[in-house]
Amino acid sequence: MDCLVDFLSGYGYLGMGIGAFIAGSVLPMASEVLLVLFLSMGLSPFWLLIWATIGNTIGGFSCYYMARLANREWVERFFKVSPRQMARADRVVQKIGVWAAFFSFVPLLGTAILLLLGFMRVSPMKISATMTAGKLVRYLVVILSYTGVLELFS
Repeated sequence: MDCLVDFLSGYGYLGMGIGAFIAGSVLPMASEVLLVLFLSMGLSPFWLLIWATIGNTIGGFSCYYMARLANREWVERFFKVSPRQMARADRVVQKIGVWAAFFSFVPLLGTAILLLLGFMRVSPMKISATMTAGKLVRYLVVILSYTGVLELFS
């Protein structure tokens, strides 16, 4: 992990975007740690917010589109999901739908949400705004927390 962080830090804002993309995909990585590292290097909080949000949103769509490739038969057979469980998932998606994408930033749960939305074929246009908003808010909170802590101790 240290090797990856060292590599990404050499690319500045683009490195933040790549790291956020990786974190948004199915690969485990804490992009918040990378964001704080880049903030401590003196990079612009505004541009880090933009690059992190874009990268993480694209990473989230990679999960979404992977799940769109699956079909019910595969899921039922390989993941041992019963037709009853599939019907329940359909009802949950119908009830919560695009708003669930806002919480796609939550570790592990967010990936599961995007996989479910992709599998259930929810329109990518419908989830793009809520997913992007959730990811932007998360990174904004990290940035404001970091800058607030710095001012508290300076």
